[in-house]
Amino acid sequence: MRRSGLFATFGILIGLLLPLAAHAGPLEELSDAENWFLYGNFDKVVEKLSPLVEPKSQLADRKDLGRSYELLGLSSFYLRHEPDARKYFERLIRLDPDHQLDPLVVPPPAIRFFTDLHDSLRAELEKQKEALQRELREEDERRRRANLVIERVELVRNNRLVAAIPFGIGQFQNEDMGLGTAFLASEVALTGASVGFYLAVSNLRQPTGRFAHTDMSRAQTYQALQLATGIGALLAVAGGILQAELAFRENTAVSRQVYAPGTGPTGVVPESSPDAAPAQSPPSEREPPPPRPEHESPSDPPATGGGTLGFQWQFEF
Repeated sequence: MRRSGLFATFGILIGLLLPLAAHAGPLEELSDAENWFLYGNFDKVVEKLSPLVEPKSQLADRKDLGRSYELLGLSSFYLRHEPDARKYFERLIRLDPDHQLDPLVVPPPAIRFFTDLHDSLRAELEKQKEALQRELREEDERRRRANLVIERVELVRNNRLVAAIPFGIGQFQNEDMGLGTAFLASEVALTGASVGFYLAVSNLRQPTGRFAHTDMSRAQTYQALQLATGIGALLAVAGGILQAELAFRENTAVSRQVYAPGTGPTGVVPESSPDAAPAQSPPSEREPPPPRPEHESPSDPPATGGGTLGFQWQFEF
């Protein structure tokens, strides 16, 4: 009973392993075909390799596929099946246009047959090679443009008349945001305070234009504060104008906008870039340019004026 059970187990294992051995993979079939080719059994080579390349290739590696075409072409040639030999050699040449048969192992008639076929396909192969190179160049160009970072530079020409405007405008024109904000805040605060004290004094006046005895002290205080804040506002204005004129630079406020791929204006390439392409997209495919301010001239440099504080100031005279 034990022996019969052991034999039954071996029988089951053999039954499971035989189908696996019968269905060898593509690489094993190619290796077997190599051996049959060395033994000169060309019919067996065709039998082994034909299912691997027809109707659809089962070999993922180009080198293995090329070797299969070579063995099939040579075997068909040796069997005097020239149409099949031509078919497999053509596939080999199209797969690898630079492939050559080894003259040490392949007889001259087969090499001559392969060479004549290669020469007849030379013109077609040249066109195929040129098309492939053109496609690669176009792909490289598309990749280059996809990764292109575009820098846009706008140079604003400053004006001395703008530097004479109070409330920090001259500092903003010189791109000195800190001083511009300081002068703007101080001048607005002092001017507002002076106006407020003036209104307070006016409110204390009676219809006769005089002050009541009880309001006299307070009116004098308000008048002193009005005078002090007014003088302070004038000094701040004068100091701001003087500082803006002394620090004046003719060309400042260079605004740079860098566009990541796919976010900048379509087809914009810096004029100074050596890679700038002369061709442009058709008008229907290009995005409209960003709107210009009404006062800005379309030519370079832009219109006179300006400073920047999160936005750009522009002035005309």
